[in-house]
Amino acid sequence: MIFSSLQYLLFLPVVVFLYWRTTGGARLLLVVAASYFFYMSWLPIYGILLFSLTCLNWLLGLAIEQARDKTRLRQKMLLTAALVMNVGCLCYYKYANFLLANLNAVGKHVSNLLSFSGTAIPVWEAPALNILLPLGISFFVFEFIHYTVDVYRGDKAIRSWLEFAAFAAFFPSQIAGPIKRYQDFMPSLRNPEPWSKSLCIEGLTLIVRGLFKKIAIADPLSVLVFDGYAATHALSCADALIVAIGFTIQVFCDFSGYTDLGRGSALLMGIRLPENFRLPYLSRDLIAYRRTWHMSLGMWFKDYVYVPLSGSRGGRVATWRNLFLTMTISGLWHGAAWHFVLWGALHGIGLIVNREWRDLVSSVKALKTASDTWAAQLLASALTMSFITAVMVIFRAPDMARAIAVLTGLTNVSGHSDLVFPLIKSAVMYFLGVYLVFWALSEALRKTNFAVPGVWTAKDGFFLPVRLASVTVAVLLMIAARPEQACPFVYFQF
Repeated sequence: MIFSSLQYLLFLPVVVFLYWRTTGGARLLLVVAASYFFYMSWLPIYGILLFSLTCLNWLLGLAIEQARDKTRLRQKMLLTAALVMNVGCLCYYKYANFLLANLNAVGKHVSNLLSFSGTAIPVWEAPALNILLPLGISFFVFEFIHYTVDVYRGDKAIRSWLEFAAFAAFFPSQIAGPIKRYQDFMPSLRNPEPWSKSLCIEGLTLIVRGLFKKIAIADPLSVLVFDGYAATHALSCADALIVAIGFTIQVFCDFSGYTDLGRGSALLMGIRLPENFRLPYLSRDLIAYRRTWHMSLGMWFKDYVYVPLSGSRGGRVATWRNLFLTMTISGLWHGAAWHFVLWGALHGIGLIVNREWRDLVSSVKALKTASDTWAAQLLASALTMSFITAVMVIFRAPDMARAIAVLTGLTNVSGHSDLVFPLIKSAVMYFLGVYLVFWALSEALRKTNFAVPGVWTAKDGFFLPVRLASVTVAVLLMIAARPEQACPFVYFQF
């Protein structure tokens, strides 16, 4: 069951209806039961993993809180146990085969170096483990780490197991975030916003917007992008551009669409999940981009990796080191492959260069004046997007060989294009245009406080008739563009 499937569109209204017909412990039990049903619809056995980690982290959180009245050493030991358990579980499921494959490669290399008379010394090769990555394990493990660390730092532990289980398994954010902070989530869970017409409209608007991004834009683009990366011949410049820019658009519409669907689903239950995207592709530099793309993950890495490494408190070189390590670890988190590590490392280098450039501009008056012009800001946005698009090629490629093939294709100006006509023929360009026009119009009206009686107010947005017409058009376009079968969301693999 995925958010863009028919099963989910039947599952959600039933859960929402029962949610508002229950209160107290019955409502909590419903949230937990619905969340486990949603999660176990993929592979039931991993429901046991989620349940076990939930119980252990709940007990460890209580133990860490109780240890405050005792020795600091005991608290540290309990926190260490929680971190080892959570990180160890993540490493086993996500990185065990990656580690074994690299150890085997090193063993073969050493064997060849130590070979005699051209005969390599035989080395035992570790077999690959039969491991299927549990969906969403990175996201709920990160929430468990956040919980135990924050309790260790002095926040109150969650006393009720049902409340903690609802936090850990909450289905709108379960598989691909956003990563919740329990200090913000628990008050909403205990006292959700009351059901109202405005709450319902806001939630349904987010759901329709998320479905439109996913079904009408991301899924059709995924076909073109897949064909480009699967090509066995050299890509032309036009095809390489379609592949690179296409995936950049696809991953945004796919992931932000998932977030819209999750936030909209939670809103129908009176719960507000954190915002995860804030127009990242309009950023004027890489620092601004990282602060507006996958915001909940960025804040997590800042609070639990960058700051513990000393953040920017240790001088310029230490700050460079911490930025580079944080982004490299973030790259490894995205996938057990070296091209993900390279993707993260390039972002780390980019942030270092960006930080130094900002310092230089702020210290030189002429540069500061020039950088404030519209031409400079437009150039900065273009350079930022060029960098993001290029490194997204490395992110999407199955390996470095394919990434290099796409990037070198950008210089092949004389090659024959296989993807231009399919792109023009597909409806995705028109649907993307419809979305961008509607979004731009909404933003322009909101920022200018423009109002049309009976149609638009800056406070409430489009009135019901316009919204109904917009939803009708979006649904019709989604029906026209729907794939033969529901496509998994990109971030499910992380």
